Amino acid sequence: MTASPITPRQPNQAVPTSSSVLDDLRLTAQTTPVLARRLGWDYLRDLGNDGRFDQLAELFSNGHAPEGPDGPMEGLIIGKLFGIPETYLANPLMKIDPTWRGKTFDMATGTGFNRLSPLGRFSLRAVAPLYTGLRRRGDETIGFEFDHQIDTAAIAPFIKVRALDYGVPEYRNPSVRTFPIKRTRDEVVELTPGLYLGRALLTLPSGEIRLIAYFGLREFSDEKAVRA
Repeated sequence: MTASPITPRQPNQAVPTSSSVLDDLRLTAQTTPVLARRLGWDYLRDLGNDGRFDQLAELFSNGHAPEGPDGPMEGLIIGKLFGIPETYLANPLMKIDPTWRGKTFDMATGTGFNRLSPLGRFSLRAVAPLYTGLRRRGDETIGFEFDHQIDTAAIAPFIKVRALDYGVPEYRNPSVRTFPIKRTRDEVVELTPGLYLGRALLTLPSGEIRLIAYFGLREFSDEKAVRA
């Protein structure tokens, strides 16, 4: 059996074009998924730096309900927090120390927790002094536990997402005005394999649900994997 010859492109034949970075990332992921995660991560960071929340909203609406994540995920706060007065305090602090490093998911139990920098253990005590769930693990601080499952998004677009619930009573997450994580719901979609876009929603005392942040998650890359 002989291979089919490659038909050369004719001089006047149009080259396929795409105006969607997400479409190109998904095409790249078919052959080089780790590279697609890296390129997608940089794209999310650029959109955040430029304040392109309209584009982040479009990406989220085109995300897929994820089978994962499972295990530790690297985290990225995309741009600034917004939508509530407390962000005027939080955003300057994040420039000094981003604090948040990512999340760890356990798919078997439907639970997870957040991972923070060592400094976060002390800075968060200042805003939530009664919360006792922070603890040291290796070179990180962990805490702010959650349950997670596939659910319908709480605000438009009403797509299927992986929803993170911080209001489980046994976790005793804080609900103070300066750090109301107990009233926060994270929603996560998958953009490409191992690359996720999340949004944080806050339920106000009035019952209104307000979008306050976007964040990224991705599987860690490991160059040791190239060793046979």
